Amino acid sequence: MTDLLSPPPLSPPPTPATLADVARLAGVSKMTASNVINGKPGMSEATRQRVLRAVEQTGYVANPAARRLAGRRSNLIGVLAPRYGVPYVTELLHGALGAAEDAGMNLAVFTTSGRVSLERERAALLRTLADGVLLILPSGDEHQMFEGAVPVVTAGSLSPYSVRGDNAHGGLLVARHLLALGHRRVAYIRGPETSRVHREESRARERGLRDGLREGGVDLSPPYVAAGDFTEAGGERAAHELLRLPEPPTAIFAANDSAALGVLRAAEGCGVRVPGELSVVGYDDVGAAARGRPPLTTVRQPLPEMGGAAVRMLLDLVRGVSPAPPPLFPTTLIVRDSTGPPPSPSR
Repeated sequence: MTDLLSPPPLSPPPTPATLADVARLAGVSKMTASNVINGKPGMSEATRQRVLRAVEQTGYVANPAARRLAGRRSNLIGVLAPRYGVPYVTELLHGALGAAEDAGMNLAVFTTSGRVSLERERAALLRTLADGVLLILPSGDEHQMFEGAVPVVTAGSLSPYSVRGDNAHGGLLVARHLLALGHRRVAYIRGPETSRVHREESRARERGLRDGLREGGVDLSPPYVAAGDFTEAGGERAAHELLRLPEPPTAIFAANDSAALGVLRAAEGCGVRVPGELSVVGYDDVGAAARGRPPLTTVRQPLPEMGGAAVRMLLDLVRGVSPAPPPLFPTTLIVRDSTGPPPSPSR
């Protein structure tokens, strides 16, 4: 009686099919099976069809990468961004989300942490789940983690497919604006040097500033170039250094708006009037720039438009279309209350 009432023993769950199973059934190497599944060129049609049949017969089609191969995309775009709360990232994401929603796609955002092992785990997850990946301000060559698996587009970086603002032109606009106001002692607060993309963007803005100042016969000398890190605290620290110079600058251009807001805070703490004694210029025109005290003159990058363009480029790649790389997005100077003529007589 007891035996009749006892439940039958549970069968072990089926073992998921592996790439080795697919390769064995198709009569090809694991590398060849992987190349077919990941859509790499150079495979004969006969080989491709054998692998596809093996994928279906083994059930390996349940793998999201195989679903993409079979034409059933996940409708998911993965995003890797430095961290939440960075205004540049937030505004890019706003445009990316709008473009993704217009295309019926979902956006999954992962933040990077600088921990290589964790970023590799996240990259492995996105290679499996996402149809494509958008990298925002990558610190190095993160796009190589996705090579051959899913298409990748970057924002703010030099890569095969990327969207960027015209940073050098932005710096040039700042120089011409400050020269027109009569400034001769102009300082620059750089971005961080630890990240290749940050370094490239900061130096392009500095190069434009230098070229523009030379048009007016002004050199950007070493004492007037300060280290920064794109943060408000970093901008405040750099501004204190510059304001302690024997001949402090009458204008400071910071490499982004967060640093420029830090300059405003430093000036207020030192009793330096803006713009009466010091003009301040930022870069990006994030929402906080217009709310500065005083509202910040800055260079506008069309960040939402850049985020949307990055997603549309990525969707073209997902569909197998080779998009034309977009030109550098134009930058424009937005003049507000933080800039004016230098004090007279010069202090």
